[in-house]
Amino acid sequence: MGRQAFHRLARGPLVASWSWSVELRMVALRAFLVATAVGGDRSRRRALESDFDPPLPRSLRNIMEHEPGIVGGIMGEWVKRDHARQDDPVILYLHGGGYLAGSPATHRRFISRLTWVTRSTAFAPDYRLAPQHRFPAAVDDAEAAYVGLLESGADPARLIVAGDSAGGGLTCALLQRLRDDGHPQPAGAVLFSPYTDLEHTAPSIRQNAATDYLPLGPIMANTFYLGDADPRHPQASPMYGDYTSVAPMLVFAGGKEMILDDAVRLVEKARADGADVTLRVEDDMFHVWPALLPEHEATLRTLTSVAEFVQARTQI
Repeated sequence: MGRQAFHRLARGPLVASWSWSVELRMVALRAFLVATAVGGDRSRRRALESDFDPPLPRSLRNIMEHEPGIVGGIMGEWVKRDHARQDDPVILYLHGGGYLAGSPATHRRFISRLTWVTRSTAFAPDYRLAPQHRFPAAVDDAEAAYVGLLESGADPARLIVAGDSAGGGLTCALLQRLRDDGHPQPAGAVLFSPYTDLEHTAPSIRQNAATDYLPLGPIMANTFYLGDADPRHPQASPMYGDYTSVAPMLVFAGGKEMILDDAVRLVEKARADGADVTLRVEDDMFHVWPALLPEHEATLRTLTSVAEFVQARTQI
């Protein structure tokens, strides 16, 4: 940190609009992820996360609640507003973590904010992770949770699927799987910094390496999750998917994040397939900033856009 402070004093902020706290957050995250990415399999990070049980932020503590649950045979966590209504929209939230880490608990605070601003109820499945459970285990669990919501009475016209990073890619894979298996599409899908290319071919990985925290160098495919699967399988690397007849998508990406091109190329492919998809890029933001910078103006803009999208898509 001292080294970073010296560099900032000497050369100014990495990004002109970044405050000292924003830059420190990015640097601290990078240091943590590098330190816990032993051999690339995130084993140390998983160990730290296993007992992670953060309280809700003070601003949400008396108006939100969370509790464990099982949907479609998949364990997870419900996040609900105080005095939630039976007809509130439901969000199936798929957490990020490169298919190797993360849990409903690690994303509890962000899911709570998202649930509050969208006036919804959320279920975050604790889907199986690699390397113990390789592709397509995560897709199987996401589909099971979605179908379980339908079987429990959720109306697909009031159901939104959302996810960040790997969870954003998993959202894309789920939309394809649902269509192919004959299940109804949700009302819409929201993707935050989606991870859609497990070969890691995006030029933005190198171009934005200095302004993001992802431990993606040296560049190699995510074989911990893929195993022997084709890295261009459309449900593993969804930028190769077919988006004919899938739900409308709202995609967010940071202009300074390493996998910016994952979002851009996904949107280009989806539009070519005739999908209703909107891309919004926050020029100065890094990976999944809405979950990491809760009070930043870029986050507030993003959450406002999500709330408008959910409201528009779930009106009956």
